[in-house]
Amino acid sequence: MKNYELRVRNMLAQMALLGLVFCTLAYLYSTIPVMIGLIIGLVTGSVYFLYLYRQVENVQVFPKQKAVEHIRGGWIIRLGVMVLVLIVITHYLKVSTLAFVVGFFVMPVLLFLNGMLLVVRQIGDTKKR
Repeated sequence: MKNYELRVRNMLAQMALLGLVFCTLAYLYSTIPVMIGLIIGLVTGSVYFLYLYRQVENVQVFPKQKAVEHIRGGWIIRLGVMVLVLIVITHYLKVSTLAFVVGFFVMPVLLFLNGMLLVVRQIGDTKKR
């Protein structure tokens, strides 16, 4: 589990670094509403990811049926929070929705890239043997 926590911290650090780069570019080449939308998307994506991490961590001790119910309930909560934030930023804050979406999906892209990197490393290790 320690290795898993290290990977989560590593993912959050990668997200913070990429977010810093994106926010700097948005500040230099775009407007403030774009940068704010990006920041809100990054924060919402991070919270989504951390809640998912906690949920997976908690499911390990549940029986099968309770684990399935817990995952379904958590999915509804995560989706509801994302939609609520999206409604708030579009109706009340008037920030860029596209920037929010880009910020939110930084984490899934990083997860995909890290997963691909892991597969490439494992294939390389298998070929060396």
